[in-house]
Amino acid sequence: METTKFDPYQLLTELSTSQASGVLKASNGKSIWHIYLKEGELQYVDCSVQTLAQLSYFLCRQGLEPAFNALKEMPPQQKIDGASTATKAQGLIQRSMLWLQEQQMLNEIQARQIIEDITQDALETFLWLRQAKAVWENGVTSPEWVTQVLGATPLMELVDTVRFLKHRMKSWQSCCKDICSPYQRPYLLDFQHISKPVAGGKLSPEALTKLAQLMSRGFSIRQLSVLLKQDELHIAQLFGPYVEQQVIFLRNPQPPFDQLPRVPAIPKIPSVAQAAQAAQDANRTFKIVCIDDSPTILSEIERCLGNTRYEVTTVDDPIQASSVIFRIKPDLILLDITMPKINGYRLCSLLRSSAVFDETPIIMVTGNTGLIDKARAKLAGATDYFTKPFTQKGLMAMVEKYLTQVMPA
Repeated sequence: METTKFDPYQLLTELSTSQASGVLKASNGKSIWHIYLKEGELQYVDCSVQTLAQLSYFLCRQGLEPAFNALKEMPPQQKIDGASTATKAQGLIQRSMLWLQEQQMLNEIQARQIIEDITQDALETFLWLRQAKAVWENGVTSPEWVTQVLGATPLMELVDTVRFLKHRMKSWQSCCKDICSPYQRPYLLDFQHISKPVAGGKLSPEALTKLAQLMSRGFSIRQLSVLLKQDELHIAQLFGPYVEQQVIFLRNPQPPFDQLPRVPAIPKIPSVAQAAQAAQDANRTFKIVCIDDSPTILSEIERCLGNTRYEVTTVDDPIQASSVIFRIKPDLILLDITMPKINGYRLCSLLRSSAVFDETPIIMVTGNTGLIDKARAKLAGATDYFTKPFTQKGLMAMVEKYLTQVMPA
């Protein structure tokens, strides 16, 4: 299978809404990711580029220096049952984690936290992919050593984790267009530039002098974050103005980290005025997707919106909804809350985890009228809340409220 363009958010949304159990294998060049899900929830993620250096980083970040120091004493030739069928990265991380636990350098809570760090780190780079090939294998469980630590409990709530990493990606993108990896290695080309005024710079000449001494040793942004006891993203944000104004320069990541994807560039989004003009020029028909497990409600919505301006697609199976939505890319979504297998709150949260549906109006259509229900809808990312039973006039007013900015005159 050839490497093709794909949307990692779409893949995870569809697997989560279908409550899939198994492993998603994705590859891009020499990098391979394994994303293990159980009933649509995150169990474990690893990447073939993960190394002992990364495990050491996680140990230091959690303040587990004794475990970090003990790791240096691990026998290099220790063998592990089943290692022949595991990837190199899986075998390395497995061997190291098991050895630390055998030496009583990690308790269960600490081991779980390290597994969370490994998972989040690998998932973050997976979400940066824009070209890859991916294959789903149903029923495959996470590695046995991971299951021994976690038991049957899912490691992370997929929606919340993806949402967090999505916001984190936006923070990376806001640093500076040239900063695109925690493995880039900053350096100072001319020490005389230390005293150069930098607009937006927050580092004093004294602090920059100390950093220059560390940078001269070829440390990456991630390595500097460990030494400075700061989050790597915070370090990148501090460096941003200095990189933009060519006081600090960046070397590429060293192998094997040069195989990892970079932070995606911010896509160019047309202004509202440009979008409105494009809609007028094309005499655009607006696409609306309605999700409800009641055929009667869907039929009534379709009747109310029976207008040439709208192309209405109805979905009565919430499990199939995400694949339909990603295929159609609607201008507005009408979403029932109370549905079997996956409710509207969860589906709304999953859609909001994708950059594709950041701004798409999502209207909850439900018979629930309580304040708690409305608050939950807002927390899930819903744009508005519309109660049943409804009239054609009321439904049209709600739809036009959110499509009026790009509605052809």
